[in-house]
Amino acid sequence: MLLRSGAFWKDRDGPTLQQIAAAILLHDCPPEFRVKRANGRESVYVQRMSPHKARVKRSQRYHRSAIGSSLLPKVVGSQEDADVASNVQSVALGAVASGRATVAQRRRSKAAQPLPLTPEQHLGLIETYGVSLTAFNGIRRGLGGSRAGLASQPVLRAARDRLADLPAKRVTVTSTGAHLVNLKEAVAEKLIALSVSNGFVERLIRGADSVPIPQTEAYSPSSVGSGSCPLEASTPPNMKDVHLALGFDKGGSPSSVKVVLVLANQKHPHRLSNTILVAVCPAEKDSYDEVSEMQKEHLQHVRDHVRDGVVVNGERRAVRLFLTGDYEALCTCHGHKGASATMPCLMCYSTKTACALHAELDERFGTLQDLELPAATNLRKAEHLCTMADTFAPAALLNATTSRLSQDAHRSIARAPLLSLDPRQVVPIPLHITMGVTTRLLRLAVELIISCRGRAVGLPYAYELAETLRTSVRVSPAPYHEGVFIGRACHAIAEGGDAVLRTPPGLVPERDHVAYKRLWALWRKLLRTLNRAVDVSPVEVRDFRSCADLFVRHLKLCFPWVSISPKLHILFRHAADFLSRFGSIGI
Repeated sequence: MLLRSGAFWKDRDGPTLQQIAAAILLHDCPPEFRVKRANGRESVYVQRMSPHKARVKRSQRYHRSAIGSSLLPKVVGSQEDADVASNVQSVALGAVASGRATVAQRRRSKAAQPLPLTPEQHLGLIETYGVSLTAFNGIRRGLGGSRAGLASQPVLRAARDRLADLPAKRVTVTSTGAHLVNLKEAVAEKLIALSVSNGFVERLIRGADSVPIPQTEAYSPSSVGSGSCPLEASTPPNMKDVHLALGFDKGGSPSSVKVVLVLANQKHPHRLSNTILVAVCPAEKDSYDEVSEMQKEHLQHVRDHVRDGVVVNGERRAVRLFLTGDYEALCTCHGHKGASATMPCLMCYSTKTACALHAELDERFGTLQDLELPAATNLRKAEHLCTMADTFAPAALLNATTSRLSQDAHRSIARAPLLSLDPRQVVPIPLHITMGVTTRLLRLAVELIISCRGRAVGLPYAYELAETLRTSVRVSPAPYHEGVFIGRACHAIAEGGDAVLRTPPGLVPERDHVAYKRLWALWRKLLRTLNRAVDVSPVEVRDFRSCADLFVRHLKLCFPWVSISPKLHILFRHAADFLSRFGSIGI
């Protein structure tokens, strides 16, 4: 304190300050230290040099090497340090070459040898790990420039231009957006890369007993007549095939429609680097006319793929095509009227709810609200989609409207389907079921409190619930998903369900609180299988089926005002069947 305030005497405190400065600034250490104890005794500590052992074990040798490496730049400088390090490395490599090296030296020598990477491989690593060219160039200069064996910025830019000019990477920009020029070349390149890296994974179809069916039959392209269904893309289970999923998604800021092709025959098929971006088209809404114009050329390439098959390791295989995306996009591709249609499901003919206008159809096909029907036997057929495609073809378009057709004839198909796929190969929208059901469960808590305590209590609770999700679960709605939670946030909400269930016990009857709590427990169990892209065991399939059945029945029984939406219907009726047949829903 005296020194900080400047209250010291130069004559009296000068020698003490010099000693303090010398102790701080001088690098050399005194030969001995004297410490005066409280009892008056003085202890003297003297430095003594003790020689180290000439031969020590491996751990002590590594320890000495690390200490020496850290002290070397302080003694001889950076350039000399580099020269000594290179000399040590050459000695180690010489020992390896002569066969007298230790295991540690061999490991270090392998790590020290630079990998002969091409500029294209450098560029691939840069893109994979999200490093900018400027940052990479700085790392390259820090490692010694051209001596490090890393490509320079001009070389990398030239490599990027060469890659962009490859047939599989070529992109064209039209009035509708940016499009991949040759989809077949892109798929072929991906298959070749998987074959070379041994990353191709067989996807076997499962039988009724959930046992995989061996693929023994080869595929040979056949000509398809005009009177048959041209794109059913449902090959026999024992035929060798490749699983491709064509996906549509709308979102982002600014809004755009993305078309993605997913090759399911690999690990982590939905990883960004493992997918093929087919097109990006600016659009506020994925309407039928816009999507039809966007995908005019790509859909023809898809049809060619299904007809001709693909080559894997020199062997031609069939293409089993799947359709994935959000519910609105799937309805657009089918020419379907949407979730408010009389028959809203894309996989079966169940009606939305009982109505006198179509009582006969309700009796034949059942409704979404009827949970007591046996397993779905009213599945849609690809042949009906082909019939609708012929009915709404441009040549017949003047005389073909849904008003001229009965509900039993068009079955909520109002436009020509862009793809006439086997409805069993429509992926049961796992991501959007996750988002929709999670949001419905959160809204159900607010509805419960309003029904028991009124709006004066329910509205503040809604704000309190949003704040709990933000602070305890650490999730917030995503603006580019129209204000709902993204899939990762939905998983966090399900795992942090205890935070959501803290408030309702004092505001709703205990019976309702227990029922609501059980819903979250069942939903948490379903999520563990719903979004997985790996094959699940038959035991997990049975557990998922029983859990999905119990979840929807429990929801309808305990909260009868909840209507079974198309997403809940797909989870209840079709998701387990898809999982049992193909081994994974998140394909």
